[in-house]
Amino acid sequence: MYFPAEGVTKGEVLAYYHEIAPVLLPHLRDRPLTLERYPEGVEGESFYQKDTPAHYPDWLRTYSKKYRHSERVTHHPLVDDAADLLYLANLGVLTFHTFLSRTADIEHPDLLVIDIDPPSDPDRESVPQSFAKAREAAHVLRAELERSGLDPLVKTSGKRGLHLALPLDGTLDFAEIREVLSGLFEKAIAAHPSLVTREVSKGKKRSRVYLDALRMALGATVVAPYAVRPTPIASVSMPVTWEELDELDDPYLFTVRTAGERVAAVGDLWNAIHTGDTIL
Repeated sequence: MYFPAEGVTKGEVLAYYHEIAPVLLPHLRDRPLTLERYPEGVEGESFYQKDTPAHYPDWLRTYSKKYRHSERVTHHPLVDDAADLLYLANLGVLTFHTFLSRTADIEHPDLLVIDIDPPSDPDRESVPQSFAKAREAAHVLRAELERSGLDPLVKTSGKRGLHLALPLDGTLDFAEIREVLSGLFEKAIAAHPSLVTREVSKGKKRSRVYLDALRMALGATVVAPYAVRPTPIASVSMPVTWEELDELDDPYLFTVRTAGERVAAVGDLWNAIHTGDTIL
């Protein structure tokens, strides 16, 4: 029983990942992963896993990377197909976190992601008010990007927040992308200082939406679209249209029991990530 509050079992999670694999796999393929594991379900112990143990099967490919802050090599798991996906899900992986670059050119991101982190909501009743600020901030940032002829994609994080994304052509490195984002954030903050901030809260309840350009870095990850999140209701991260976002009051709307039918009806709304329809 992975999600006791909703009665969602491990088998249902595996069935969901099997069903969603055709649209999920292109977002995972060739991207090193960090795995968020809950072997006993969301009420049990959990941990993040970056390295691939030696006893994992040889057919599960890995990407080896030595980071400056470490003396050892990390062997990030890779997911090529449904067998890889289900093997890891069967080990208790709920959420797949992906690099913003691919193995062919790990130093240059091909995906720009803006993480919109709304004010904290200590209880479920405050979620609509908190999420309304996230929606407003998303539109502010979209407007700034549109001034440069760019229209970002958007998805729910599966929790309180939102993710905006643009595919990149790989010519800029992480530092250059951070500089672009910093300029974008400063314009948004100057125009809406009561809504968005880049200041990290120091023990005080945050009332503004937090914007963080430092997440655009080698080794930083983002929750993959369609990934399951460790919430009591088994929510998933779901791409939405901007029109849908305006009508969306509950960021936890999409779950392992509803996502498959939705995707079957609308397809992958983040397909432009692969086709390069919107490139910075």
